[in-house]
Amino acid sequence: MRKRMLAVLFAAMMVCGVAGCGKTETEPTQETQKTAAEAKEEEMLAYLKEQPAEIPAETAVEEGFFTINDGAVAGGQEAWDAFLTASEAGKETSVVICQYSQFDGAILDYLYYSVETGYLLVTDETRSGYESEDEDRDFYYTRNFEVLKVFDDFSLQEGGTAYDICVLTNEAELDEDTFRTYWTEMSMEAHQTQLLYVI
Repeated sequence: MRKRMLAVLFAAMMVCGVAGCGKTETEPTQETQKTAAEAKEEEMLAYLKEQPAEIPAETAVEEGFFTINDGAVAGGQEAWDAFLTASEAGKETSVVICQYSQFDGAILDYLYYSVETGYLLVTDETRSGYESEDEDRDFYYTRNFEVLKVFDDFSLQEGGTAYDICVLTNEAELDEDTFRTYWTEMSMEAHQTQLLYVI
């Protein structure tokens, strides 16, 4: 009797073991992906907060940031080109863009791309020199975009000064004329579109 009960018990264990072996890993859920994106955002914020209180253009270039000063690239073009190449190929990549406010304060944009998150942008304006009457204002901003567009020789009006600009948007079909309309109407935020840089 004992032997029979043990045999039944072992048989049951074998069935459970085989059933367990047949399990396949499930696809990551939306909640898991969201958690991964949140973890990446925290990592990006921590990196920005570690940066020194003052970042002259020379320091930004030495750090490998894509640095734009007085409307021109001061350094880091290779980092930006590598970011564009990798993101266009669907590879995970990131770059830090450093630009300067009218007060010569550094504004950092940490841009990360992966197929799962799209373009994740964390902006740090703590060194910008901008002041706010709102004591609770947060000088860090996080946004997600699906598409990055670079428009060469872009002018806001016909015959106007031409610039190279980069735009982040959630509109895959966004073109220069549409962006020009958003800019003129001051409706970029409403259309989930952001100007990243002007050169």
